[in-house]
Amino acid sequence: MSAAATPAELPNPSRAERLLCLVRKLIDFGRDLAATLHQRAATDPRSLVRSFGICDLALILLRIRRGLLCANTLETRLVQNAARLDAERKPRSAPARPRPRPARPAAPRAEASDTPLALPTEAEIAAWVRRRPIGAVIADICRDLGIACDHPLWRELQRAITRERGNYVRLVSEIIDRGARRIAEAWFPSPRPAAAPAATGPP
Repeated sequence: MSAAATPAELPNPSRAERLLCLVRKLIDFGRDLAATLHQRAATDPRSLVRSFGICDLALILLRIRRGLLCANTLETRLVQNAARLDAERKPRSAPARPRPRPARPAAPRAEASDTPLALPTEAEIAAWVRRRPIGAVIADICRDLGIACDHPLWRELQRAITRERGNYVRLVSEIIDRGARRIAEAWFPSPRPAAAPAATGPP
Protein backbone atom coordinates (compact mmCIF):
# COMPACT_ATOMS: atom_id res chain seq x y z
CA MET A 1 0.00 0.00 0.00
CA SER A 2 1.21 3.45 -0.83
CA ALA A 3 2.58 5.51 2.03
CA ALA A 4 1.93 9.23 2.44
CA ALA A 5 3.37 11.20 -0.44
CA THR A 6 6.50 13.25 0.06
CA PRO A 7 5.42 16.90 0.21
CA ALA A 8 6.11 18.67 -3.07
CA GLU A 9 7.05 21.78 -1.07
CA LEU A 10 10.25 20.26 0.29
CA PRO A 11 13.03 22.82 -0.33
CA ASN A 12 15.52 20.41 -1.89
CA PRO A 13 13.97 17.00 -2.46
CA SER A 14 16.38 14.27 -3.44
CA ARG A 15 16.09 12.28 -6.65
CA ALA A 16 14.39 9.39 -4.84
CA GLU A 17 12.00 11.73 -2.99
CA ARG A 18 10.92 13.44 -6.21
CA LEU A 19 10.28 10.12 -7.92
CA LEU A 20 8.43 8.67 -4.94
CA CYS A 21 6.21 11.74 -4.72
CA LEU A 22 5.37 11.48 -8.41
CA VAL A 23 4.70 7.74 -8.37
CA ARG A 24 2.42 8.09 -5.35
CA LYS A 25 0.46 10.80 -7.15
CA LEU A 26 0.07 8.39 -10.08
CA ILE A 27 -1.19 5.70 -7.71
CA ASP A 28 -3.77 8.07 -6.21
CA PHE A 29 -4.89 9.13 -9.68
CA GLY A 30 -5.18 5.52 -10.87
CA ARG A 31 -7.24 4.48 -7.86
CA ASP A 32 -9.61 7.40 -8.31
CA LEU A 33 -9.87 6.63 -12.01
CA ALA A 34 -10.76 2.99 -11.37
CA ALA A 35 -13.37 3.98 -8.78
CA THR A 36 -15.11 6.48 -11.07
CA LEU A 37 -14.71 4.72 -14.43
CA HIS A 38 -18.27 3.44 -14.73
CA GLN A 39 -19.67 6.83 -13.79
CA ARG A 40 -17.47 8.50 -16.43
CA ALA A 41 -18.59 5.95 -19.00
CA ALA A 42 -22.22 6.76 -18.25
CA THR A 43 -21.91 10.55 -18.17
CA ASP A 44 -19.08 11.26 -20.60
CA PRO A 45 -18.16 8.23 -22.72
CA ARG A 46 -16.17 10.39 -25.11
CA SER A 47 -13.68 11.13 -22.34
CA LEU A 48 -12.75 7.45 -22.24
CA VAL A 49 -12.06 7.42 -25.96
CA ARG A 50 -10.00 10.61 -25.62
CA SER A 51 -7.91 9.08 -22.83
CA PHE A 52 -7.60 5.47 -23.95
CA GLY A 53 -8.52 5.42 -27.62
CA ILE A 54 -11.19 2.77 -26.90
CA CYS A 55 -14.50 2.53 -25.04
CA ASP A 56 -14.23 -1.11 -23.90
CA LEU A 57 -14.66 -0.83 -20.12
CA ALA A 58 -13.27 -4.31 -19.43
CA LEU A 59 -10.07 -3.58 -21.33
CA ILE A 60 -9.70 -0.11 -19.83
CA LEU A 61 -10.07 -1.53 -16.30
CA LEU A 62 -7.48 -4.15 -17.13
CA ARG A 63 -5.04 -1.47 -18.23
CA ILE A 64 -5.70 0.61 -15.12
CA ARG A 65 -5.10 -2.43 -12.89
CA ARG A 66 -1.88 -3.19 -14.74
CA GLY A 67 -0.76 0.43 -14.45
CA LEU A 68 -1.44 0.40 -10.70
CA LEU A 69 0.47 -2.86 -10.28
CA CYS A 70 3.43 -1.33 -12.11
CA ALA A 71 3.21 1.86 -10.06
CA ASN A 72 3.07 -0.01 -6.74
CA THR A 73 6.00 -2.18 -7.78
CA LEU A 74 7.98 0.87 -8.86
CA GLU A 75 7.21 2.53 -5.53
CA THR A 76 8.67 -0.49 -3.72
CA ARG A 77 11.74 -0.39 -5.96
CA LEU A 78 12.28 3.31 -5.22
CA VAL A 79 11.94 2.83 -1.46
CA GLN A 80 14.37 -0.09 -1.45
CA ASN A 81 16.93 1.71 -3.61
CA ALA A 82 16.52 5.28 -2.37
CA ALA A 83 20.04 5.57 -0.94
CA ARG A 84 21.67 4.20 -4.09
CA LEU A 85 19.56 6.43 -6.35
CA ASP A 86 20.50 9.52 -4.36
CA ALA A 87 24.19 8.54 -4.40
CA GLU A 88 24.26 8.13 -8.18
CA ARG A 89 25.04 10.95 -10.53
CA LYS A 90 22.07 12.50 -12.30
CA PRO A 91 21.21 10.21 -15.22
CA ARG A 92 21.59 11.70 -18.67
CA SER A 93 18.55 11.88 -20.90
CA ALA A 94 20.56 10.53 -23.84
CA PRO A 95 24.16 9.25 -24.03
CA ALA A 96 26.55 11.15 -26.31
CA ARG A 97 27.54 7.97 -28.12
CA PRO A 98 24.85 5.34 -27.79
CA ARG A 99 26.14 1.81 -27.73
CA PRO A 100 24.18 -1.17 -28.98
CA ARG A 101 22.50 -3.00 -26.13
CA PRO A 102 20.81 -6.36 -26.00
CA ALA A 103 17.07 -6.15 -26.53
CA ARG A 104 15.16 -5.64 -23.30
CA PRO A 105 12.10 -7.75 -22.58
CA ALA A 106 8.92 -6.07 -23.67
CA ALA A 107 6.44 -4.98 -21.04
CA PRO A 108 3.72 -7.52 -20.28
CA ARG A 109 0.95 -5.97 -22.33
CA ALA A 110 -2.63 -6.97 -23.06
CA GLU A 111 -3.84 -5.06 -26.08
CA ALA A 112 -7.27 -4.81 -27.61
CA SER A 113 -6.62 -7.76 -29.91
CA ASP A 114 -5.62 -10.11 -27.11
CA THR A 115 -8.12 -12.90 -26.50
CA PRO A 116 -8.89 -13.69 -23.77
CA LEU A 117 -7.97 -10.70 -21.62
CA ALA A 118 -5.25 -11.62 -19.17
CA LEU A 119 -3.46 -9.59 -16.52
CA PRO A 120 0.25 -10.33 -16.07
CA THR A 121 1.14 -11.86 -12.73
CA GLU A 122 2.68 -9.76 -9.98
CA ALA A 123 5.92 -11.71 -10.42
CA GLU A 124 6.01 -10.92 -14.15
CA ILE A 125 5.37 -7.23 -13.54
CA ALA A 126 7.94 -7.09 -10.72
CA ALA A 127 10.60 -8.66 -12.96
CA TRP A 128 9.77 -6.25 -15.77
CA VAL A 129 9.86 -3.17 -13.50
CA ARG A 130 13.25 -4.22 -12.06
CA ARG A 131 14.85 -4.56 -15.50
CA ARG A 132 13.55 -1.37 -17.11
CA PRO A 133 14.76 2.23 -16.69
CA ILE A 134 12.59 4.16 -14.26
CA GLY A 135 11.54 6.62 -16.97
CA ALA A 136 10.38 3.81 -19.25
CA VAL A 137 8.23 2.36 -16.48
CA ILE A 138 6.66 5.75 -15.76
CA ALA A 139 5.89 6.23 -19.47
CA ASP A 140 4.09 2.88 -19.59
CA ILE A 141 2.13 3.74 -16.45
CA CYS A 142 1.00 6.90 -18.26
CA ARG A 143 -0.18 4.76 -21.19
CA ASP A 144 -2.12 2.41 -18.92
CA LEU A 145 -3.78 5.25 -16.99
CA GLY A 146 -4.68 7.20 -20.14
CA ILE A 147 -2.59 10.21 -19.11
CA ALA A 148 -2.10 12.79 -21.86
CA CYS A 149 -0.42 16.17 -22.26
CA ASP A 150 -3.27 18.09 -20.59
CA HIS A 151 -2.94 16.18 -17.31
CA PRO A 152 -1.99 18.30 -14.25
CA LEU A 153 1.06 16.07 -13.62
CA TRP A 154 2.35 16.31 -17.18
CA ARG A 155 5.29 18.66 -16.53
CA GLU A 156 6.52 16.50 -13.66
CA LEU A 157 6.07 13.39 -15.78
CA GLN A 158 7.94 14.95 -18.69
CA ARG A 159 10.95 15.75 -16.49
CA ALA A 160 10.96 12.35 -14.82
CA ILE A 161 10.63 10.37 -18.05
CA THR A 162 13.39 12.38 -19.74
CA ARG A 163 15.81 12.34 -16.79
CA GLU A 164 15.26 8.67 -16.01
CA ARG A 165 15.98 7.35 -19.53
CA GLY A 166 12.43 6.97 -20.78
CA ASN A 167 11.32 7.72 -24.32
CA TYR A 168 9.31 10.90 -23.90
CA VAL A 169 9.16 11.63 -27.64
CA ARG A 170 7.65 8.23 -28.36
CA LEU A 171 4.98 8.70 -25.68
CA VAL A 172 3.95 12.10 -27.10
CA SER A 173 3.93 10.69 -30.64
CA GLU A 174 1.57 7.92 -29.55
CA ILE A 175 -0.77 10.46 -27.91
CA ILE A 176 -0.78 12.58 -31.09
CA ASP A 177 -1.41 9.51 -33.27
CA ARG A 178 -4.32 8.48 -31.06
CA GLY A 179 -5.85 11.94 -31.42
CA ALA A 180 -5.34 11.89 -35.20
CA ARG A 181 -7.06 8.51 -35.47
CA ARG A 182 -9.97 9.78 -33.41
CA ILE A 183 -10.41 12.82 -35.68
CA ALA A 184 -10.16 10.68 -38.80
CA GLU A 185 -12.79 8.28 -37.49
CA ALA A 186 -15.11 11.19 -36.70
CA TRP A 187 -14.77 12.68 -40.19
CA PHE A 188 -14.55 9.43 -42.14
CA PRO A 189 -16.48 6.75 -40.23
CA SER A 190 -16.12 3.20 -41.47
CA PRO A 191 -19.07 2.23 -43.66
CA ARG A 192 -21.47 -0.20 -42.06
CA PRO A 193 -21.81 -3.54 -43.80
CA ALA A 194 -24.89 -3.69 -46.02
CA ALA A 195 -27.74 -5.73 -44.61
CA ALA A 196 -28.43 -9.00 -46.37
CA PRO A 197 -31.59 -8.91 -48.47
CA ALA A 198 -34.56 -10.56 -46.86
CA ALA A 199 -35.38 -14.00 -48.19
CA THR A 200 -38.54 -14.06 -50.26
CA GLY A 201 -38.81 -17.80 -50.83
CA PRO A 202 -38.63 -19.64 -54.11
CA PRO A 203 -39.84 -17.80 -57.20
